[in-house]
Amino acid sequence: MYRSEKFNPTLFGKLFHLGSRLDEKNRWLKLAEALPWEKLDAEYGRYFAAGYGRPAKDSRLVCGLLAVKQLKNVSDEDAVTEFMESPYVQAFCGQEYFAVEDMVNPGLLSERRKRLGPEFMAMLDAELVSALKTHRDLKFHPAHRPGPEPFLPALLSRLRSLFS
Repeated sequence: MYRSEKFNPTLFGKLFHLGSRLDEKNRWLKLAEALPWEKLDAEYGRYFAAGYGRPAKDSRLVCGLLAVKQLKNVSDEDAVTEFMESPYVQAFCGQEYFAVEDMVNPGLLSERRKRLGPEFMAMLDAELVSALKTHRDLKFHPAHRPGPEPFLPALLSRLRSLFS
């Protein structure tokens, strides 16, 4: 059977409203309900001057991206990529519509970690741990990054191969 592409709508269109088209059982949406966004917003706002300079990025967006980075154990760049590729991650980060263009530069996360400092990051981590303990059914498995083989086992392996 053949169907012309002009009669098949694109998967998401240019933009779509996230609210009614996502599965409420998704782990990101459940975690979003479990986190105290108001508390995080109040703490986040303390690090910025009122009425001066360019408006800061929304606390939910930044805290959400930092949480994605932490939970998935990925780089800033990969956290932003997860955000751009997943409507669930975008909804978790407080977006109402699916964004198709870059909204966030990965450098923002590094800058915010410096600005917010270790106390804020510790509080964010504590809130994530608390939410995950409360909702044990939420499973987030960190990405496995192949790292260099430890020096001593690599040396022993090479020595064994020489004498085998």
